[in-house]
This record gives sequence, structure tokens and C-alpha cells, in this order.
Amino acid sequence: METGPSNNPLVQQLQLLLAGYGYNFYNRANQARSDDMLVRERASYNLAQAVSSLAQLRSDYSIRFIPPLTRANPDPPAEAIAQVREIEAVQQAVSQVESYIRGMSVPTQDKVWWRFRQEQPLLDQLLDFDLRLVRSSEQVYQYVTRLTPENWNAVGSSPLRGMAHQLGRLAQERERFLLVQL
Repeated sequence: METGPSNNPLVQQLQLLLAGYGYNFYNRANQARSDDMLVRERASYNLAQAVSSLAQLRSDYSIRFIPPLTRANPDPPAEAIAQVREIEAVQQAVSQVESYIRGMSVPTQDKVWWRFRQEQPLLDQLLDFDLRLVRSSEQVYQYVTRLTPENWNAVGSSPLRGMAHQLGRLAQERERFLLVQL
């Protein structure tokens, strides 16, 4: 049977019957499309875990460096409050990248895509982008899990912001890849 969609109604019906009116799991393109979604799910899972770890770090930092308020000392240390806000800002940045990755598109199966692009090489290249996303998201997660409140005071948010920015750039590069190549 041919690899692309057909205009012949008999062939179309046969394709629908063999595909079970849904995904044809034996088709390499559908496997690549499915793998693409699984890999992006793994990347977003790593980032969601990093966001959760940053929330715990923010809590630990507050406990460690912000003393209970007393009548003699009614204001918390401004530097510690700034650090807590910085942790929260980085947490928000990582969360935004995670949502962006989770919502990225995959090319649809329609006649326009079949006519202008070769689907299998395109999906293989998307899978390569997504594998790079997973590796970068794992690096972010591993970095965040090693952070302690004392480490945060020493290194600050610069390395983590750089990682999140690089990951966001990679995700945007993937989206541009889908738009540019016709």
C-alpha cells in the first residue's frame, strides 16, 4: 500500500480499516509522532519536578535565613526577602518554560503536510530536538536538586536563569523549525 494519503475512495476506506479509524501503530510516522509526545512529556515532567524542588528550596531558605519577627525586630532582613523573591522568580521562569514545552505542536496528518514535506524525516528531526530538550531539562532538574539555601546564597540565580533561558531558546528553535521549512 502506498505511504501517502490517496484520493481513491476504496484505498481510503482500506487505510481506515487497517488503521482502525485511529492511529496505525505499525506506521513509522505514527510511532515517531507518539515518541515525540512521550519525549516532550518527559522534559516537562523534569521541569515540573524542578519547579517543585524550587518551591521547597524557597521554603527552606525562608526557614533558615528569615528569623521569626519580634517586637524588637519587626522587619525581616531585606537581603533574605530579596533572595526569596529571586527564588520565586526563577521558579516562575522554569514553570513558564515547562508549560511552553508541554504545549508545543506536532505536525498534523493532512494532505498539505504530505504534499510539501516528507513526514518521517521531519518527525525524526523533531524527535532530535525533543531529545535535546530532555537532556537540558534533566540538567536543570539535577542542578536544582543539589541546591541548598547556603548554596543559593553563594551562587545565586544566574546559572539557573541561564539554563532556563537556554532551554527556552531550544524550545523556540523547535517551533521555528516547524514554521520555516516548507
